[in-house]
Amino acid sequence: MSFPSAPPPPAPSRSSPVTIIAMFVGAMLVLAVVGVVFIVLNQPPAPTPPCQPGQACAPKPSLPPVSSGSPLPSSVPSPTAGPTAVPPTLAPGATATPFVPPTATPVSDSPAVLSGTLWQSATLNYSFEYDPEWWTLVNSTDDTAVFSSANFDAQVVIHVATAATTVDQLIAQQLSVVDSFLIGRVKDTDDYDALLGPSIGYVNGQGDVYSGTLLSSDGTPVAPGGVTVLAATDGRLTVSVVVIVGSPDAQVGSGTHQHAARNSADEFLKTFDWDSND
Repeated sequence: MSFPSAPPPPAPSRSSPVTIIAMFVGAMLVLAVVGVVFIVLNQPPAPTPPCQPGQACAPKPSLPPVSSGSPLPSSVPSPTAGPTAVPPTLAPGATATPFVPPTATPVSDSPAVLSGTLWQSATLNYSFEYDPEWWTLVNSTDDTAVFSSANFDAQVVIHVATAATTVDQLIAQQLSVVDSFLIGRVKDTDDYDALLGPSIGYVNGQGDVYSGTLLSSDGTPVAPGGVTVLAATDGRLTVSVVVIVGSPDAQVGSGTHQHAARNSADEFLKTFDWDSND
């Protein structure tokens, strides 16, 4: 009598404890990698810098350009055409030379242009240079030139009188016009903003820095403003230079908007020629 053979024993399991642990660890590593990839792919993009590296620029304008945001002195009529209003010319009171729309920058063949574009008065025989990539001439007469910045919310106004007007008188006249578009004007006592050795064309002068609130053309306060006023005389002419800056304490690079604009305006002062006929 024969008996059926017994079934073969089951094969031993290949999933040993070591294999199970290795599979668990591998799964955890895969999940960790997936998590890292998800986080990296969902990070917000790096902020775009407001300016090209190594180039100075102003923050977004906090007000309309000074040229259009500031009211005009009553002695200077607004132009009837053109997209840009004439900025404050800071001419001395009602006796200022009436505005005459310029057809071209006054020039002569006397002084040589050293580094920029030459501006010269035809009758008062003074001149200076400016960089047209940084400043745009928006208004000029024989005794006044007004420039708006292409890179900053700023403006430079140069006005010339005869030496019969003293430095103190010309500064007072300019400040009376400044007060028509800058309310709450006070001296800026911050050492960082102070004028160091004010001079025009290497002739020593005097001046100061002021702060306040800029007004729009309808008289509405729009933004902080900084105004630098300086003047000097060589005994023949008395010259004033006014630099108007919107949002003066805004950060630009490692400095402020006001400092950057004033540094850019230095070319007007350093190239000023008191007598172009010499």
